[in-house]
Amino acid sequence: MKQVLAAVDLSPMSRRVADRARILAEAHQAELKLVHIAEPPDVPLPDEMLERIHLYRQSQAEDLLTWINARARCRVDLVVRSGIMANELAKLSRQAGLVITGTSSVDNTRIGPRATRLARKLHTSVLSVRRLLRSPYRRAIAAVDLSESSASAVDLALLLATGSDTVTAVASLPTDDETMLSDAGVAPETLGVLRRERLSLLEERMQKFVAGWGGLVTPVVLDGPPPQTVAEFARISNADLVVASSRGAGNSNMVLLGSNAEALMGTVPCDVAIARVPGRFYRP
Repeated sequence: MKQVLAAVDLSPMSRRVADRARILAEAHQAELKLVHIAEPPDVPLPDEMLERIHLYRQSQAEDLLTWINARARCRVDLVVRSGIMANELAKLSRQAGLVITGTSSVDNTRIGPRATRLARKLHTSVLSVRRLLRSPYRRAIAAVDLSESSASAVDLALLLATGSDTVTAVASLPTDDETMLSDAGVAPETLGVLRRERLSLLEERMQKFVAGWGGLVTPVVLDGPPPQTVAEFARISNADLVVASSRGAGNSNMVLLGSNAEALMGTVPCDVAIARVPGRFYRP
């Protein structure tokens, strides 16, 4: 990872974003770039007012740069641009290893629509910061489904959890099939036996899945819908970070972010990262 981009909107959340980006950039000896995209106002304004807003934003961004430079042991640059945030960051992130954003400016316990849009659109992995943490990530969870693409979530979790030598890979067995079988008239006793067999098989497959990381990954199998069970496990284990993988291009060649990954962004109580899986088409 040679470059980390911190997307700052100059709200109070921006210092959390910049400081998390600093911690990761220093850990990987990467360049840190603070990026502020000044989006056009919702209503037209006279040119004089627009110029005043631009100068104010530039001043605030430079103040943030001064603040983070006083703490940083890595190179820090500042970029201020006008335009649509997702579009401009898509251009700037082509050479970056990671883009870091904040949560909602209205409710910092939630991932806002802008952060979700960035996770869908950008070419690189995206980390959304919720908590004010002044230390490296120590308890990271990778949500996996044993697919080849979900292995990227484990790789990113290991990369970001610089305060720990291991991460926890979590797979959850959905209940959809049993629900359909129940609706079809299969007896509850039979469904219970089937469920236990499937959980046992998933545990065996998880052991094989994590073996490729040579003891750096601890497997955990949960029972229930993935977004809810992973979020609850993150709560119970007091996780710093949850990582999921993007789905990449599906059969329609139009799926940028899988439903489970997007749901996790809204349910986990800690910072959440989306590991980008290359698709089979060009993302504008």
